[in-house]
Amino acid sequence: MTSWLIAASGNEVKEGRMKPLDAGGKRILLIRIEDEVFAIENRCPHMNCPLQGGILEGHSIKCPCHNWSFDIRTGAYAASDSIRLNIYETQEKDGKISVLI
Repeated sequence: MTSWLIAASGNEVKEGRMKPLDAGGKRILLIRIEDEVFAIENRCPHMNCPLQGGILEGHSIKCPCHNWSFDIRTGAYAASDSIRLNIYETQEKDGKISVLI
């Protein structure tokens, strides 16, 4: 069963920045791009490297360990659609960011 979990206050996730968190036992990375908040799994499926140290380039995040690049909107790995990060729906309301987990 899925439910909304308040993950952060809106001002904690700045434009072009990442905020790691543990939500419901899941390692999640919140990212704000163009005033939209995205939530992705905070681990690269290649070797479980935390993505929070990665490089953001537009709507892509590059893994800090081996440079794998993922689209934060879809979770898709740039080199293969068959490899994906888990992504989570977000909503921002009344100054709070919630994640559907």
